Amino acid sequence: MRNVKFEENELLVMAMFDAGNRRETKERIEEIIPHVEEDQEIYSLVLQTIEKLKRITDMDYHRIDLEGYKQEPEDGE
Repeated sequence: MRNVKFEENELLVMAMFDAGNRRETKERIEEIIPHVEEDQEIYSLVLQTIEKLKRITDMDYHRIDLEGYKQEPEDGE
């Protein structure tokens, strides 16, 4: 995986916006940037995740198991 190691929080971000492939997942994450710019911690996390997604291949992405990081919607959603 080209020496790219995703941290737990980055995997959570990827799982929240997982579109089934690297390119579309990255695009979904990029769409939230304007909504998180004021929260420096989340903003940095989102940017780090995007940069790492750019450095891996589609095949690398498919090898990442995100199922354990996906959360069930809360009641009422």
